Amino acid sequence: MRKSTYLLPVLLLVAGLFGGCRKGVDYKPALFFTGTELSPETKFTIDGPSSIGVSVTSSVKVDRDITVNLEVKPELVEAYNEEKGTAYEFLPQGSYELEGTSVVIKNGFSVSDPVKFSVLSLNDFEEGVTYCVPITITNTDGDIPVLEASRTVYLIIKRTIITRAAVLSPNYFSVPSFQTTTSLASIPKLTLECRILVNQFTTANPFISSVIGIEENFLLRFGDVSIANNQMQLAGGLINTKKFPVTSKATFSTGQWYHVAVVYDGARISLYVNGVLDNYTDAEPGGINLTDSYSGGFQIGFSAGGRKLNGAISEARVWTRALSATELQNNLCYVDPASNGLVAYWRFNDATGNNVTDLTGHGHTAVGLNPVSWITGVRCP
Repeated sequence: MRKSTYLLPVLLLVAGLFGGCRKGVDYKPALFFTGTELSPETKFTIDGPSSIGVSVTSSVKVDRDITVNLEVKPELVEAYNEEKGTAYEFLPQGSYELEGTSVVIKNGFSVSDPVKFSVLSLNDFEEGVTYCVPITITNTDGDIPVLEASRTVYLIIKRTIITRAAVLSPNYFSVPSFQTTTSLASIPKLTLECRILVNQFTTANPFISSVIGIEENFLLRFGDVSIANNQMQLAGGLINTKKFPVTSKATFSTGQWYHVAVVYDGARISLYVNGVLDNYTDAEPGGINLTDSYSGGFQIGFSAGGRKLNGAISEARVWTRALSATELQNNLCYVDPASNGLVAYWRFNDATGNNVTDLTGHGHTAVGLNPVSWITGVRCP
């Protein structure tokens, strides 16, 4: 279980209380959900019935018992989605329980005992859906005000997906239909993403393991003669990446699953690792040509000169829009095949012989050099 937190006002408030505040600035005590100093979201992933404790913090020790009343507010999900650009859903009816409607911050303390929120059943969970449970402070019986930015905590809940992935090397995949799709000849914005596992990075010159894209055009890969063989890089020729490629700050390990993405928004090329921005470079505006047939055209796990990726792949997608970090983070394991701007989507968990179906219905079948073989029991996230 992982928590993420945000709220600069609280940090400033605490700094003022305990770190020597600036002269003339009046910092007042406040109540807020524990762990929301940097973000109102608390995220966790489950693969069965699970519980999490929710508590309330005061920025100062209280001088008497203070009762804080709480309520689950399903109606807040829609407004939160509009504000954040997310597509969360509220939990299915009957699948959850909040064991109490209040918590108490006891005299002399600053944090309440937790109230338990439980997911009782996953039977009605839908694959790939991210669920959101807003819990709000409705009122208190004390005179310490609630920090409005942290009046509500949003529990973000994902179900672990257990699937399989396609083995790469000696296999790899091409997408021949791209070459005859005229709408892909000049794409002003583009996102390529996939989940990959590397067994071994290339150790022979030029030390390149190709991931997805078109050689000398727009190619996401590991390694080059000028970087480590386990650094990720976007290289190409139709925009200025050939002269100024963007290389990841991160280095990657073998035997570990990563979600990797490259986003071109018309002015910048950005690399993301597990939905987090890693590095970027400015780029000239212009169209990306995915109909290019150079060295076999658009390929997955391979590019010119036998530059294969030794590993496995799943959740490969091509978009004709620039995804945000939030969208990448929320779709690490699955995305609706009917999503706006999604050109091709290969889950790589099913195939017929050499062919992996494009789930969007656009007909961009990924064709393997050999019949597809699998790694099973892959957990995401």
